[in-house]
Amino acid sequence: MAAIETVWEVLQESHPELPDVYVSVFTEGARHMLIRPDRLEDDMRPELPVYVDTIKAGPRATLEAILHVATHALCQARGISETSNRGMRHNKHFRAVAGELGMKWPEGQPPHATRGFSPIPLAEDAVAGYAPLLTALGQSLDGVVLGVVEEPTTPPRSGARITLRCECTDPPRTFQIGPRIASLGGITCNVCGAEFTEK
Repeated sequence: MAAIETVWEVLQESHPELPDVYVSVFTEGARHMLIRPDRLEDDMRPELPVYVDTIKAGPRATLEAILHVATHALCQARGISETSNRGMRHNKHFRAVAGELGMKWPEGQPPHATRGFSPIPLAEDAVAGYAPLLTALGQSLDGVVLGVVEEPTTPPRSGARITLRCECTDPPRTFQIGPRIASLGGITCNVCGAEFTEK
């Protein structure tokens, strides 16, 4: 979680339009945009969705998924309409902004019939620039086992989140996560080695 959060923070350094987010891992789904609550209150932030299958596919797939979400977030911040057909078809504006993040549509390949310029891959000449992030993601994902947790008898209300916190930095690092994913096991801070605790 911390490694994925770091990737987003690095992207924010070169693209300050990107909002602060918290990372949530989902077992299934197809949403590749920030999930924004109806109202932002206190320290609530948009949710960066990452899927178990993406994480299992490795660091490059995970980075490309984060860059895809960041492209949508930049388009939204700039007032650019980057999709049509209920968000399914990604247009040339999406392709152009994705290019700013090091993604490139394969030369000579036509857009997909229904998805347009999605999924757009990381350009080979951009891999070197992202090498430190890919290494950090690889080290963090190495040995991670992701499983599906049985549904609780009384599931939490839709959208319920808990806030995890580690106070080894100033200001403390916090993020929100769904209780079902949190129940998979402890999440360790890569700065001090302690587990994040519920706020």
